[in-house]
Amino acid sequence: MNQFLSNKIIAGIVALALLVGVGVLVSSGDTSSTTRNAALVAATPCTKPGQVTKVSKQSVVCAALSPKNIWYPVFQEKKWICAKLGITRKQNGIFSVCGKSKSSKKRWFLTKPVMASSNPGLPTTDQDAFIKLTTNPELIVETSPTTPLALAPTTETTLAATTETTLTPTTETTLAATTETSSSTPVSTPASTPASTPASTPASTPALPSLGVMPGAGDPTALTCARGGTCKVGDVGPGGGIVFYDAGTTKTWGRYLEAAPTDYQVNGLRYRLGWGCYMVLKNITATAIGTGKANTAEILDLCDEPSIAARVAANYRGGGKSDWFLPSKDELNLMYTKRVAIGGFAAEFYWSSSEYSASFAWDQDFLSGDQSSTNGNDASYVRPVRAF
Repeated sequence: MNQFLSNKIIAGIVALALLVGVGVLVSSGDTSSTTRNAALVAATPCTKPGQVTKVSKQSVVCAALSPKNIWYPVFQEKKWICAKLGITRKQNGIFSVCGKSKSSKKRWFLTKPVMASSNPGLPTTDQDAFIKLTTNPELIVETSPTTPLALAPTTETTLAATTETTLTPTTETTLAATTETSSSTPVSTPASTPASTPASTPASTPALPSLGVMPGAGDPTALTCARGGTCKVGDVGPGGGIVFYDAGTTKTWGRYLEAAPTDYQVNGLRYRLGWGCYMVLKNITATAIGTGKANTAEILDLCDEPSIAARVAANYRGGGKSDWFLPSKDELNLMYTKRVAIGGFAAEFYWSSSEYSASFAWDQDFLSGDQSSTNGNDASYVRPVRAF
């Protein structure tokens, strides 16, 4: 009898404990599946920095930390570019990780707070800052010092300073010194040899222009790249752009390619645009060098949207020329390889005129050089090109 009563008491205690446990779960208010999933994966090791995936309904991103990489629950993906997958930053209390987006671009991912008890000392979003972020999305801005926006001005400033400092003083100093030294010699010569000097001087002076050997820089008849002469990479072309490709011989599309000196701008600032006519298959898939102009013409024939990458490229009028276009995938890659000679690029993505599918087109990251198929609704920069 006593044994029977003991068993009943034990069973009652177990049942009561189970009921209390269920009550705690229900009364906790944590009924969100994403919250539970975040708790499951947060602070656990991952292998590939920058990888973004989903566990049930919760997105997670892999942060490159020492001594091991760690999963963080994602709160929001931003379109701001980052330099290297897996790198992290903390701004205004919000911990962010550089991850690969669905369109294979490097983007900042804002993360949710991670419980300190799960891994003491682990960097994480502050709870108070996270609450503020949910009510004020502008708490974190793109123009922080840790975003790659700071890279573009650095590149442009360095190139400009190098060109001005190195080339200009050298040209002026060398020519001036040479002219003064040469002209000073005849001053003393007539005094000592009056008969021979006048005879030789007039004969030599007109000889250079008549032979056509290196006419002066100010000679309006001198052939330059911009005036129909031979071009090399880095020269200024007829359209006022910078030559970045020489095919060696004349092709059906021309021989040279020049790029506009600046990106497409609005009110003096470079401006991103969509590729255009999203979800409309146009079969404009040519990628080779020399196909960008035809690609652009086809896009404009099939897509009447006003502010798209191909249209603003075609509307550019550098040098008074009206044959500018959006470069093909391979032409865009040539621009990347010669980006220093061309100058003025941002560490950002640029559109090509080569279509990938009805929803995607090819673009290129001018920070890493990676080319990827990107959603046509995404905004990227545009640099017009022309062939001649």
